[in-house]
Amino acid sequence: MGGPSAEREVSLVTGKAVCANLDRTKYLVTAVEMAKDGRFFVLPPHQRGPVVAGRNKKKRWLDLQNDDRKLFDVIFIAMHGSVGEDGAVQGMLESWGIPYTGSGVLASALAMNKVKTAEIYRAYGLPTPMFVDFTKEQWKKERTSLLKKITKEIGYPAVVKPADQGSAIGVAIVKNEAEIVRAVSKTIKFFSYLMAQKFIKGQETTCGVLEDRGELIALPPTHILPKLGKFYDYKSKYKIGGSTHVCPADFSKKINTELQRLAMEAHRALGCRGMSRTDIFVGDDGKFYVIETNTIPGMTPTSLFPEAAAKAGISFSRMLDKIIETSF
Repeated sequence: MGGPSAEREVSLVTGKAVCANLDRTKYLVTAVEMAKDGRFFVLPPHQRGPVVAGRNKKKRWLDLQNDDRKLFDVIFIAMHGSVGEDGAVQGMLESWGIPYTGSGVLASALAMNKVKTAEIYRAYGLPTPMFVDFTKEQWKKERTSLLKKITKEIGYPAVVKPADQGSAIGVAIVKNEAEIVRAVSKTIKFFSYLMAQKFIKGQETTCGVLEDRGELIALPPTHILPKLGKFYDYKSKYKIGGSTHVCPADFSKKINTELQRLAMEAHRALGCRGMSRTDIFVGDDGKFYVIETNTIPGMTPTSLFPEAAAKAGISFSRMLDKIIETSF
């Protein structure tokens, strides 16, 4: 847990929730934190759990390239955002021969990149909003032509967001050209690859997929009603009372079944493993729009994935069992 990304603090909360819910009759648990500089550490005692890494000076730095790799039968990856969710840590662990939970290198990299995700959705016939993507350099040199393209192909309102971030970080809804210029100029200082996507008016939903030894289980869909923002932003996601989650979603059985089908199709299209959670809009026009797939869903006290699993009769501990079993 942890890491250098903008989602570091959320990752620490997810990691602690996973540690707290792992079945101690089955697992010897050690919490490993990735520091911002990329090194890994645990706190003593090193062989007993739960060990929750923190700001204590008595850190034991790990050398996973050598003998320390023998400490672990499997690593449960609870890192959101870049490095943890984009295939980087997955590739590192594979090179060291350490099994890990969740999706592999390719699926993680594809799902973390919203542009590639949308292209995969289209290739598999999944409905997804139109978009225009651009780099910081393109915005600097081709702003006028990009704005014309966005106006022509996307229109307003539109959604501007980084192409490779999670937790709604850097997301803005813009109503005209002046607003998009302000939003991009602000966001592009921190993130160098952005996309402008067609704004979908409708109901926000999400649907988790849990893998049980190769068999996909579509969890009950959730209807998300943000309370602290105009959409399901960072505050709505992680603050207590930030949103209302209706699970199972209060749509017709036909709509809920279609949401589950789309979530499983997205999981398969990207080649995910173990778990995923796909965000889908039910548009006011009666159509469905697949937005993005999360390969490491949040598991904080307010998170959607464990909540939906519980509604399906799967406890937090048993959910973690299934994810770990799939990693082998």
